[in-house]
Amino acid sequence: MLHAREVPETGGDTHFMNMYAVYDALPADLDEAVRGRVLNHDSSYDSSNNLRPGAVEVTRACDAPGARHPLVRRHPETGRPSLYLGRRKNAWIVGLEDAESERLLDRLWAFAAQPEFAWFHRWRSGDVLMWDNRCTMHRRDSFDPATRRVMHRAQVKGEVPLAFEPEAA
Repeated sequence: MLHAREVPETGGDTHFMNMYAVYDALPADLDEAVRGRVLNHDSSYDSSNNLRPGAVEVTRACDAPGARHPLVRRHPETGRPSLYLGRRKNAWIVGLEDAESERLLDRLWAFAAQPEFAWFHRWRSGDVLMWDNRCTMHRRDSFDPATRRVMHRAQVKGEVPLAFEPEAA
């Protein structure tokens, strides 16, 4: 959840992607390519793409430290599948060569980034937004660093993502 306290006049909008809709619309070849796959989410960089203190720069995605989660996850409450991509820098699909992983991630991101899966919010002071990270991705547009953008964030501790298995649905 985000509560906008101060927002710049331009920029800083937040974009959301409906990962249920992305998964539901995947072409058959992409659906087959992601089924049962696990993505390593690089933890050496923060969300601003800065190397974390104490982390070592990674040159091969397969060497990146990080949490591993299923590429297709099952929502624990709805049971619905959604694509679970996370941030891109040094993301790696476990078990694939780096180049093959990059090609598949390029295809997935190109598909997921289509406008029909997206919605964006232009912030006004006082706005409050809440969303479910288990089936939604979000990102922020850049804004003039000389301006202020003050957002208060609250989050709920989640659970370990579960892989979606069609026969269990």
